[in-house]
Amino acid sequence: MTDLGKPAQPAQPEQPEQTAQAEQPGQPGDAIPPAAPPPPPYAGQPGFAAPAGYPAPAGYPAPAGYPGPHGYPGNPGYPGYPGYVYPPPPKPPTQPAMWAHLGALLTLFVGSSVCCIGFLLSWIAPVVIRSNEQNKQDPYIRHHAAQALNYAITQTIAAVLLIVFYAGGIGGLIYHDEGGGPMALPIIAFVLLGLTALYALVGLIFAIIGTVKASKGQWWSYPKVYAIPFVKATPPEAY
Repeated sequence: MTDLGKPAQPAQPEQPEQTAQAEQPGQPGDAIPPAAPPPPPYAGQPGFAAPAGYPAPAGYPAPAGYPGPHGYPGNPGYPGYPGYVYPPPPKPPTQPAMWAHLGALLTLFVGSSVCCIGFLLSWIAPVVIRSNEQNKQDPYIRHHAAQALNYAITQTIAAVLLIVFYAGGIGGLIYHDEGGGPMALPIIAFVLLGLTALYALVGLIFAIIGTVKASKGQWWSYPKVYAIPFVKATPPEAY
């Protein structure tokens, strides 16, 4: 309600709040940050030039093989992370593989010297190790057990031939002394006996080598003339 004795005052225009705030001067010490420069275009676009002092990106090199980036031992092809080394792969179980060779070797030579039929039992240790349920899924053990089994069978055949040639030589001498046969027959028998014995000794050396190789976790095979492949031994390349 207005006072009738006083004239009405004209209305004051309202100032916008944003305008008033925008016109307020900044506080001392405030600095307006500079605008960020636009990012450079990607490599390969027309007109691209690298900033001064920086080489232009040449693209990622094509990988030359996996696993591992460049800088990892034995793994070229990727830009590396120096200082990192992959853990060594787990070693295969060597004890059963070693005993496959050593069991056949001991049974063949030591068993034959103690018992005359020891050479006929040299196949038992490789068969037991190869047939074990825990070893059936292990290719390394099965490979060495098959090699030892083939060696045992082959050397058993050689031991039988030793007995045959020895008996033939002795029988030929007796028959010759009684005047019933030529001397050439026992000579041939003893020559064959010596060659077979030499063959068995070389086989002994290969059995020792096989035992050492198996104990070190190395894939190894006998020469086929000393371990005729009666039982298939899968080569390591197949795994």
